[in-house]
Amino acid sequence: MLVDSHAHICFDSYDEDREDMMARAYDSGVSTILHPCCQLNEFDTLLTLTKKYDGKQQVNLFTAVGVHPCNIDTWDLNSAEILYAKAKKHKAEKLKAIGETGLDYFHCTSLEKQQEQRDIFQTHIDVAKKFNLPLIIHTRDAWQDTIDILAKNFEKNPDAHNGVIHCFTGSLEDAQAFLELGFYISWSGVVTFKKNNHFRETAKQIPLSRFLVETDSPYLAPQAKRGKRNEPSYVNYVVDTLSTCYQMAREEIVKQSTQNAQKLFSF
Repeated sequence: MLVDSHAHICFDSYDEDREDMMARAYDSGVSTILHPCCQLNEFDTLLTLTKKYDGKQQVNLFTAVGVHPCNIDTWDLNSAEILYAKAKKHKAEKLKAIGETGLDYFHCTSLEKQQEQRDIFQTHIDVAKKFNLPLIIHTRDAWQDTIDILAKNFEKNPDAHNGVIHCFTGSLEDAQAFLELGFYISWSGVVTFKKNNHFRETAKQIPLSRFLVETDSPYLAPQAKRGKRNEPSYVNYVVDTLSTCYQMAREEIVKQSTQNAQKLFSF
């Protein structure tokens, strides 16, 4: 059974057919979904959804807590304390990670705001280390700063389970830097796009024990569904592409990606 390691199923784009969408995911072989948090006021809704989708003849939904770098305007003087408290309280339940967090210089060009992103990212790292939880990291147009910050916080250990670089779109060199620091690389629908052969070439170089698959739903629908709303069942298209990259049976890709997600997130 497949794990979609990153999907935003609470978004209003699913309000009219969430039940059907989740049923399609389960019927397509998706047993588990991890739903990251984009801002702290979203977290209680995510917890409620994890209780509804409990894995009993349906998808088992897990969550994380954090503030997306594009949502730092929601961060205030109480946010660090709230992040800490929610991680402490819910770690024993279905909270499996801290995030998503990270840096996004594509949407944020202000140097002052970029520094704010870095400071908030550091707070997330501190909480993750405090509670021994993996990080879900979003990084866009900020590869070297992301690597530098992680290198200051984690020793090189390619066998560690420190987190994941979700929806990876960096270079092979970037991937290798993250792998050395104990992070996984997660592939989304972008690896299926016709123009992205360079990502498929990079995927071939990622150790089988260090990759995850995701949809980042409702965004980034795979090539076969371009222009449509993405959903967790479409993670199968990512699996098919990686099967070609690794020249392995898709069943082996499913098995390996599931094992990797279970190791990282302790499902």
